[in-house]
Amino acid sequence: MSTSLIVTYVAVPVEPVLSAFPRLAQGAIEVGSGLHGGIGDASPGPRQARLTDSLDVAMTDTIQYERSQFFIDGDWAKPSTPDMIEVISPASELIIGRVPAGHEADIDAAVKSARASFDSGVWRRLSPQERQAKMQLLAGELWQRSEELAVAMTSEMGTPIAYSRMGQAPGPIMMLEYYANLVTDEMTPKQRTGITGDWTIVREPVGVVGAVIPWNGPLYMTMLKLAPALLAGCSVVLKPPPEAPLSSYVLAEAIAAAGIPAGVVNIVAGDRDAGKHLVTHPDVDKIAFTGSTAAGRWIMEACAKSIKRVTLELGGKSAALMLDDADLAATVEQVVGGVTANNGQICVANTRLLVSETRHSEVVDAVVNAMKAFKVGDPFDEATGVGPLVAERQRDRVLGYIDIGKDEGAKVADGGGRPAGLDKGWYVEPTVFVNVDNSMRIAQEEIFGPVLSIISYKNEQEAVDMVNDSIYGLGAAVFSQDTDHAAVLAREIRAGTVNINVHTFDFAVPFGGFKQSGLGREGGPEGLLNYLETKAIGPHTPAS
Repeated sequence: MSTSLIVTYVAVPVEPVLSAFPRLAQGAIEVGSGLHGGIGDASPGPRQARLTDSLDVAMTDTIQYERSQFFIDGDWAKPSTPDMIEVISPASELIIGRVPAGHEADIDAAVKSARASFDSGVWRRLSPQERQAKMQLLAGELWQRSEELAVAMTSEMGTPIAYSRMGQAPGPIMMLEYYANLVTDEMTPKQRTGITGDWTIVREPVGVVGAVIPWNGPLYMTMLKLAPALLAGCSVVLKPPPEAPLSSYVLAEAIAAAGIPAGVVNIVAGDRDAGKHLVTHPDVDKIAFTGSTAAGRWIMEACAKSIKRVTLELGGKSAALMLDDADLAATVEQVVGGVTANNGQICVANTRLLVSETRHSEVVDAVVNAMKAFKVGDPFDEATGVGPLVAERQRDRVLGYIDIGKDEGAKVADGGGRPAGLDKGWYVEPTVFVNVDNSMRIAQEEIFGPVLSIISYKNEQEAVDMVNDSIYGLGAAVFSQDTDHAAVLAREIRAGTVNINVHTFDFAVPFGGFKQSGLGREGGPEGLLNYLETKAIGPHTPAS
């Protein structure tokens, strides 16, 4: 099995996954190997408080992350203002960290550094193999910090620690390794004979990339952009989200330790105003964004003013189509695992489950039983399957959609509120809706929480039509014992990724959406092409 494949969305038994991916096992299980119980004394940049051992964290809120600088031009840079971002634990609602808030002057400094490094050629003029060697060093530095990354993301996002150790931390490093080892001729000059003579066709880095990162996968979504950009020879400005900036500081330390040249990667956390300034900055050649469709629409309009290159990975309302011959237990495991993974905050989760009228009752019973099996609670408890949502506003949004579903006539089969006994923290019960019509808002709009709508269909054509009846087209899945037939139906579904009998992600294949789910692709060799421009040189016959 290829190590480019990692199941990051599904609640699966730990041992089979770890046996398939030895590198993942090392990063997820051998906690003492390369463990940064705190930030090492040799780490650059000031920190007023240190990480304690993650195994002793629980819900004590004794960990304090304090940072006072940005990572710009290969060093730690003083912010332009004293403004700070307060990082709040979604589990305790207490402040667990503070980092500087980026403003226009900070973004300007980061872009200036990235532009200088790009124009100097310190990175882009290296051969792809030389850049890959540096990327491999960066991956090694990140593996040494994998436990620190897992703890940071669980602290700031509420992601269950088991999920952070199996997905949020090792997944991005494995993605970096994929690009660091990618064998491709996309950057090799090619000769072509045209009507006017011989030409050389080359692909060159697009330039300075502005990457705007979401909070639900701060390192994962960073690496989807950073890894191919680095391989292409670009210089990058990362804008981490204010809700989840902590892991970006660990990344910065790894970048410095790996010897990535100054200015090639710059990191400034900030709010949407900082992101807007990055998007509209005249010295930025390309924007890579993951987030809501509404924000993506604004970014696309802003980039159009200067014909700036743009990649958008946006919202989704994906559907799982269960055919009558599908294995019930396996289907439910995959769908429910995907809906609850990362506390339901995954853009590609199949939050609509389409089942035939003949199997509707048994599917509902199985789904409800599976949902009830998930423990909701302390994200640092290894047994927790669903932790809190990232912010109070997100919890209120999800609860609001649950109320909308009830008002529209859908019935709550399980969940539907705040979990009993969890008075602190932004928790929502995993929720199952039945009696759902595909036209309802809960079936059409992205909720971004652990909420599943079960919808019945009369025949396969009606089911495919319902899958496609959405403004989104990010992902989907077909479940059937006849995989050839499932593949035929997959061709009829208007979505960027259609899984068969699983809910998964593969680094080696392109990921992105149809319709209002985005523009462009990330992952695989296709993801590299986003960061390259094509140039024709000639007519000219090169000297032999």
